[in-house]
Amino acid sequence: MKYSDIRKHFRKFPKAQSLALEATFETAMKLLPGAEIAIAWNMPTLKISGINVLHIEGFKNHNSFFPSSGAVAGLVAKELKGLTISKGTIQFPADSPMSPSLIKKIVKLRVEQINGLFPTKQGLSKAFYGNGFLKYEGKLKDGNPHGAWKWYRIDGSLMRSGAFKSGEQSGLWVTYDRNEDVVKQAQF
Repeated sequence: MKYSDIRKHFRKFPKAQSLALEATFETAMKLLPGAEIAIAWNMPTLKISGINVLHIEGFKNHNSFFPSSGAVAGLVAKELKGLTISKGTIQFPADSPMSPSLIKKIVKLRVEQINGLFPTKQGLSKAFYGNGFLKYEGKLKDGNPHGAWKWYRIDGSLMRSGAFKSGEQSGLWVTYDRNEDVVKQAQF
């Protein structure tokens, strides 16, 4: 999905509200260049690796920011003074964007929460930079790295790939430059 689709969605609201929604979503996108743009729960959404980070939507008398986690609102309660909050949403005025500093704090907390979801019970291990780009991905077996792993730079480019066997480096390991051209190989 493209941002132009999100703008089209927001344009169904009155002009001032549409502009406030667009500005709020654009702030979140700038903070999360590694996120995917989507519609989830019928709302414009940013996702990291398929996991909802946030939703933004307009309503008749207000706009809402859904941080996809009720716990976030409690963590930034001081910054929410004057806004209406409930377990899963932060309402902000229909005619003005949400504070960029508040969005920044919420995005940071959400990325931390998403990182806390890993490793999964199945051993999938991932971590994300604060900008939403993947930092690394692989699997764990009995608490040790096992199988194929990849590491990425903060700009999302592949930095290194290799494999483990029961926590020990195994097979071909490759290091890449920012253009993802091979610069070094090592066999283990």
